[in-house]
Order: sequence, then structure tokens, then C-alpha cells
Amino acid sequence: MKLKLINNTDFNKENFFNKKELQEILNLYGSMVSAGEWKDYGIYMGKNIISFEIYRKATENPLFQILKRLNQKDKNKYQLKDASGSVVKISDNLNSILKIISKKYSRKHFKVIK
Repeated sequence: MKLKLINNTDFNKENFFNKKELQEILNLYGSMVSAGEWKDYGIYMGKNIISFEIYRKATENPLFQILKRLNQKDKNKYQLKDASGSVVKISDNLNSILKIISKKYSRKHFKVIK
């Protein structure tokens, strides 16, 4: 039996969300699941794009899609789409995308005390 050495020299190529990005997305997802707003998620991986899709119910269309364009530099790397598939925001920063989602739900669950 011969052993083959796999020679992968393309370590810098992004093929998925990195650890920090995925942690930020899953933190928001976990808080919304515990609030009873979201029930399921899905991940779509294409050749040039990856998407984290958030569902209220598994049988519905996604409420939101957080898309990351692969093989693209930092400018306009992330997109947020709503349930109708319309682009809500395009940004080079994932946090600005996640803030839009969290603002929408924070009004619903937290009272503003004056």
C-alpha cells in the first residue's frame, strides 16, 4: 500500500465562514432561538458564495440570508437578504449586517425604559 502526500499550498483561500464570523452569527442565532423567534438554519455552499440561512420554521422560506462572497477582497464581501430575496444591505463588515437583524428583534423583546 502506497501513501499519497496531499500537497495543498492554497491555505489562504477562503472556502467557508472563518471561526470568528461563524461565532458571531451563531451567538445571534442562539439568542434568537432562546427567545423563540427562530427554529432552524441552513448553510448553502456554492463555488463563489456561502450563505447562512435563518428560518422561523423549517418548511418556510428563510427569514434572512447572510451571504459571504468568496474570492473577493474586503470591499462589499457580505450581503443580507430578507424573506423575499431582496438585498437589505451590502457591507464589508459582518457586524453591520448582524446589527440590522438584532435591531429588528431587540425592539420586539426589550422595553425601553426612560
